[in-house]
Amino acid sequence: MGSTKAKFQTLYARITLNRITISFFLFSFVHCFAQGIIQSFLFSIDGDYTTLLSGITDAAGIPPQNITFLQGKLGNLHLQMCNDIPYGQDPYPCSDVFRWNADINSPPDDWPLRESIVKENWKPGLSVSAIQDTTNATIINGVRLIGKDGTSVILGQQCAAILLYPRTILNDLRREDLTFIFLQFWLFIVSMFAIMNDSVPHTLAVLSTRVLLSAWSSFALWRTAYYEDKFKELIYTPGSPCSIDMFPDYFQTRKAYEIPDLILNLTALSIATYLSWTLLRVYNEQSFQCVGAPKHVMRIHKFFMAVLACLQLEAFVLVAAMVLWLDVLLNTAIRELSEHTPAYNACSILTAVFLIPWLVTGWYAIRREMKKMIALFLFIAFLLIFGWSIMFYSIVYRWTFVEWPLMACFSVASFILLIASAVLALICRVNFGKGLAEYLQAEESLASINFAPEVFPHDVEKGPMDWELKEKKRRESQLPIPTYLEAPTLYFNSAATGNDDDGQVPSKADPAREFEPVRGPPHGSS
Repeated sequence: MGSTKAKFQTLYARITLNRITISFFLFSFVHCFAQGIIQSFLFSIDGDYTTLLSGITDAAGIPPQNITFLQGKLGNLHLQMCNDIPYGQDPYPCSDVFRWNADINSPPDDWPLRESIVKENWKPGLSVSAIQDTTNATIINGVRLIGKDGTSVILGQQCAAILLYPRTILNDLRREDLTFIFLQFWLFIVSMFAIMNDSVPHTLAVLSTRVLLSAWSSFALWRTAYYEDKFKELIYTPGSPCSIDMFPDYFQTRKAYEIPDLILNLTALSIATYLSWTLLRVYNEQSFQCVGAPKHVMRIHKFFMAVLACLQLEAFVLVAAMVLWLDVLLNTAIRELSEHTPAYNACSILTAVFLIPWLVTGWYAIRREMKKMIALFLFIAFLLIFGWSIMFYSIVYRWTFVEWPLMACFSVASFILLIASAVLALICRVNFGKGLAEYLQAEESLASINFAPEVFPHDVEKGPMDWELKEKKRRESQLPIPTYLEAPTLYFNSAATGNDDDGQVPSKADPAREFEPVRGPPHGSS
């Protein structure tokens, strides 16, 4: 209980350390919830239209194992319906649904374009029913949509087959929205860990993630306009099998959310770059808060922090990639096409079982410098890399990887973090016995006696605006001996680290010099 209280006191002290740390915390908190709200709006609209399209395609009796395969460029699109993965097969197990050619399909100027009944009244109560052949009830000739005011529109079977393509796209977008909601909150947690530990690697990890989020939001805005052009050509354009506007407000509404999302991400990236650069400059110049340590221990500690940063990001990225794959495997047409679903499920279950122990093992093994445990950590990392690499032998996994950019991005990111975690952990293993364990043990001992490390103000804002810190220092200089100079003396085992303070390696352990006191210099000293 005392240790937990001390940690909360330390966290509060670090957040309120100066205007930079306060700004970093408030910025991370506000941005997290702002982005979460925008993504929740996107999730809502994607879910509404996915429900509408699912109702139409299900009523049309499209087989559950059928998938769409779109080829060509705008102006010459070719949509096919396939009952198996088209990759790696000749000929493709597909049949044409619609092939658009501007020279052939261009209708007369007076071609009628039906107004969509979904424009105003599909949400309150749109009924969808199949139109069946009167001579044979098993044959479906189309779908009838009836609005709450009685207005009806009939969609032919070919139109319903075309709508399977946007249904797949919007279903993927819905999964993306939910993923980014969780990612914002996870990023906030990593940001707090960066402040808590004065961690350079965590700060860099947060900044890098914001760069990627800004790039993705730019891509998402471009992709929305690209999908709009595709949907218009397949569904809305006069002369197409549907000739009806199924998405009267969808793209305008989605852009209305994505543009602020992009602006917010770019603004956040600019602010985060400034704040992170300032914090990094401080972290690189300062010593440890309580316990002084040789430079080589500080360098090893940075590698340890880098491992923790990779593991914390991997905890989200790997789980997200795995969940996205399982969702595709169990809730889409891939479920009917996959021949090795039990093997894929087994790989995912084993990953879920080993993930938490693997994360804990890496943290504990490096912190305690336990050789057998770090070997176990590296072995599990190898199994994870090997197991998910084998997935690329699966044609259904490769199909999903190519057709869905978000899952591809998370899969690649998970591999990078897995490899980085293993390499950094190996570097820490090579440096076992050089003083890191003693430093971390001393820090843990302070926490165990309910000792919250004193946090010293960082003079990060040189200049006339720094009157607050200057005034505080002036008042402190008029007081008796500052309390933080009375912190308990802590010891490093020079024989254990293999280095004296002057960097010389003793020929043998000297009992008289076995323990040497080390007092932490004030914050900001090099």
